[in-house]
Amino acid sequence: MKYRKEMMQIHRMAVPILMNYALASVFEIFDEAIVGHYSVEGFALVGMAASILYTITGALGILSSAFHILAAELSGRQEYGKLEQTFAAAKLLAAGIGGGFVLVSLLGGRWFFGNIYTVSGRDLEELLSYFYPASITVLQNMIWFQYAVYFRNRYNTKIGVYATGVSIIVNLFFDIVLVYGKAGFPGMGVAGAAWGSVTGLGCGLLVYQIPYYRVRCARTGNIQEPVKRILWSYPALFGQELFESTIFVLIVQGAAARLGTEQMAVYKLVDIVYGVIGLPVVAYASAAQTCALQSRAVGNRKETKIYLRVGQCAAFAVTGSLCLLCGVFREALLGSVVTDRGVTEMAVPFLYLMFVLTLIRIPYQVFLTYLQGSGWERKVFLYTAVGTVLAGGAVLGASRRWGLTGIYSVMIGETAILEWIYGKWIRRKAE
Repeated sequence: MKYRKEMMQIHRMAVPILMNYALASVFEIFDEAIVGHYSVEGFALVGMAASILYTITGALGILSSAFHILAAELSGRQEYGKLEQTFAAAKLLAAGIGGGFVLVSLLGGRWFFGNIYTVSGRDLEELLSYFYPASITVLQNMIWFQYAVYFRNRYNTKIGVYATGVSIIVNLFFDIVLVYGKAGFPGMGVAGAAWGSVTGLGCGLLVYQIPYYRVRCARTGNIQEPVKRILWSYPALFGQELFESTIFVLIVQGAAARLGTEQMAVYKLVDIVYGVIGLPVVAYASAAQTCALQSRAVGNRKETKIYLRVGQCAAFAVTGSLCLLCGVFREALLGSVVTDRGVTEMAVPFLYLMFVLTLIRIPYQVFLTYLQGSGWERKVFLYTAVGTVLAGGAVLGASRRWGLTGIYSVMIGETAILEWIYGKWIRRKAE
């Protein structure tokens, strides 16, 4: 098989990342179910706080992408002493930014939920009893992301699976005993779910730290230099993530909501499936980025192009298989989420449009992540911002005339155009 070595390398790196995503998704479902069985009101309040924390974690956590760019470059050159120094700088920045968010949450959480979300009385107190300790998870996740990047560049992504597995087991145990007051522990209600998450993530970080002691080496260089380089890339990466994963998503959700409750239910149903089959796209793009950037760091242009091509092929094989399975078993799949047959039947044509969108995103995601690590992150941010503004306006207009078909058509069109532009940049760089 041609490029067998590169294909195996991509699979060895991507599969543990994919398993990590899958475990985290399963845990999220169980975590929400524990609170949901305890109290419907508590479930709604926790969902409100958790959605904010999830968004903040994703936006601030893009710091790990800035670290990953430097880590891949240093690993490719086998400059492991500088890698250790850069890792220390990334953890320091993560602790500072995450700790700052915890402080802001403690000082401004009551005002924010009381004035912006207009929650008051006992509901506000119950919400804050969850939000205050849960804000610590933003700090923990930011440090977690740095460990994940470090071990990815040391070709040991399995550690992430072990850490996530331990974190989930500990988290679920403490969620149950602290929410319901089992095994001699006090019943803390929804606050127990927050402390369970904090405890679980703490144990997961410990799992990362133990093998790190075995593989680390002496630091070389000045810590100020990697701090400056990370902070130089961070704003553009943060902006790109903000426009693509937050602003544009909110515009699409708003456009779908204006179509009515039934259409919004169809959109959310398809979006749930999209969240699952889109996981291999991110995992294989991340693996391809790591291998390609390491090859680029030592000037091996041929191998760089091979990894980008092989990463796409592997992602197409895995994602295409998932799309095929979802298409064959579409009724059982959609029916397992929503029991309303009318909604599931309406969702089928949009499910196929979502398959097209997912497959187009494969080369887009591979090209995007590679360009961000090749010094083009500011240009990528600019094109993402312009694309979000133009596509956002098109989504609002198309949704009025063609409904969900218009929304998905615009999303497919935007992704295809950006994929063509980014691919052209990469081909130009290779000449």
